[in-house]
Amino acid sequence: MTRFRHLLLALTVVALARAESVEEAVAPEGFHWPHGAQAAVCLTYDDSLASQLDVAFPQLEAMGLKGTFFLMGNGGTMVDRVEDWRAVAAAGHELGSHSLFHPCRRGLPNRDWVSVTHDLDVYTLDRLEKELLITDTLLHAIDGETERTFAYPCGETVVEHGEVSFLPVTRKLFIASRGVDPTIMAPRDLKFSNTPAFDPSHGDLQATIDYLEACAEAGTVAVFLMHGVEGDYLETPEGLHQQILDYLVAHKDRFWVDTFKNVMTHAQGEFERLGWPVE
Repeated sequence: MTRFRHLLLALTVVALARAESVEEAVAPEGFHWPHGAQAAVCLTYDDSLASQLDVAFPQLEAMGLKGTFFLMGNGGTMVDRVEDWRAVAAAGHELGSHSLFHPCRRGLPNRDWVSVTHDLDVYTLDRLEKELLITDTLLHAIDGETERTFAYPCGETVVEHGEVSFLPVTRKLFIASRGVDPTIMAPRDLKFSNTPAFDPSHGDLQATIDYLEACAEAGTVAVFLMHGVEGDYLETPEGLHQQILDYLVAHKDRFWVDTFKNVMTHAQGEFERLGWPVE
């Protein structure tokens, strides 16, 4: 129910600001997405999971859509399926960083699965930055790219027992970084260092469509956060994943679907053109 409460709050915010945000999205002097689209859409997948290679990637390819796969340096598929990830990148999909060891705050509720070694509370900024740079080196060896985006493990942005933000590190290293909060923002309020995202794994197609349409009303970006697709964990059912892709293709005149890197690079260009400060 938590996800639905977040979505309801987000939709309420959009409704209250609807007139202003829609005007900004379509005004000649305002923010524009390519091809006259009402909203941009990013399909993102975390944790280097096998079901992403076996299910999500083929579905994306069949529909002619591009996604972003946020890979962990020590993820299981990074041992024996590197060539598969190289093929994903060669097909035009993005390989983003999801850190080296997926560190999270062990002291929070239901975090027994976080190892003592990779507890963000005992990390320093220096250690975190070094691990992110190692991950970038690994990903560069796979796809040859030198600019990258990032997704926060567990959506967390602090080290040293919650006392120190590492947003300055991610701002320095990455074009943009994806978070986990589904709040819908007007384009001018878009956060590049912690971009909102919506998790469709609850299995409710209508809630997913409502999120997409609310983003279109606001003229903003809709970012989907997924893990397993019909497998692994935090699963988005294969059927629902296909329905999401079908909806996007059926409405391709309104939704510009591209990688997180391409979408956020375009957004940065619009911010520069309009003289808006980048958060």
